Parts: sequence; structure tokens; C-alpha cells
Amino acid sequence: MKISDLLSVPMTNRIEPITRFNWLPSNLTSLVALAIILTSGVVAMQNFRETKMPEIKSLAWYMANPKDALAQNKECYDNPQLKTTENCVNSLQALEITHKGPNS
Repeated sequence: MKISDLLSVPMTNRIEPITRFNWLPSNLTSLVALAIILTSGVVAMQNFRETKMPEIKSLAWYMANPKDALAQNKECYDNPQLKTTENCVNSLQALEITHKGPNS
């Protein structure tokens, strides 16, 4: 292909470099603001969910901290909805092992 052939190509078939931002929507600032608001909302919800969930402590931790195991066990006894949570199960097992011994 010769250079003269390229020059004879109609302007509609030539590839132009993107020098203008015609592909951006006219309300770009609104879209950016909406994206920031939605992102902030997701981050805030994630932080709320993380602070709402209690820390799960292991059986070994409750065995090393019997006073905390007693306090957790009382809380679980007072609220029947908590009885199946890991903290309640671990604290009860720790108290049983501590008071009965590991082989009984």
C-alpha cells in the first residue's frame, strides 16, 4: 500500500486519536458523586457489621480465664438465644473440664 492510497481514504474510515472526551456522559460529576456516596455506604455498613459481631474465644482461652468463662456462661444462661454460639459452647466446655477434669 502506498502513502497516496492512504491519503485517498475518506475521512470517515480513518482512525482519529481520542483528543476529546465525547465518550464521557454529560453528567459525569453526578455519577462520580453517586459512586462516592455508594462506596461510603458500603464501607460504613461493613464497619458496622464488624463492630456488631463479638469476638469468638477458643476453649483454651476460656480454660486459661475461668472468671471470664463463668461470666460468659451466666450471660448464655440468661439469654437462651446465645446458647448455641461458639462462645457459649466453649465457655461451658471449659467450665466442665475445669470442674470435672479432662478424663471424666
